[in-house]
Amino acid sequence: MSIGKIAEFKLGSDNWRLYIERLEQYFVSNKITNELYVPTLITVMGASTYELLVSLCTPDKPVSKTFAELSDILGNHLDPKPCVLAERFKFRQRVQTKEEKISQYVADLKKLSKTCEFGTWLEESLRDQLVCGLSNETIRQRLFTELHLNFSKAYQLACSMEAAEKDAALVETKVYDVQRSWQ
Repeated sequence: MSIGKIAEFKLGSDNWRLYIERLEQYFVSNKITNELYVPTLITVMGASTYELLVSLCTPDKPVSKTFAELSDILGNHLDPKPCVLAERFKFRQRVQTKEEKISQYVADLKKLSKTCEFGTWLEESLRDQLVCGLSNETIRQRLFTELHLNFSKAYQLACSMEAAEKDAALVETKVYDVQRSWQ
């Protein structure tokens, strides 16, 4: 009896590299041996993905390749390595929208940072873009007052201030409603 289930890969909507990560975990949890990696991949990937793979491997057959080779062949075709400079440009252009919560903004920043190859500069880059891209000027100014601000602290403070502003606005609305009802 197998643990978990791997759905077929959907061309055009699924992320190949994430699919392979999930499949590798499926191999581990089900104790699938190396010699069964390729047959399992071919079995679960789906007909349209297999047809593409056959075309990409021609004149060889996919079964003649290793699991790593097949993963790379499809990965390079479906998700070619992006230009780091362009990815960093997108990251630096990302600012929080007015209706977006800070947690959503940060989640998107982290997603964008995955292809930026920041290396040891990741935490600093996330901190800088979080602070500089905030739509709320009051929160940004408060973060500017911190001397030793790392990403984690900036995120925590920004979320706390966002929640406090929301709570204060709610209290203000309730007080206004009570005052109006007395009139």
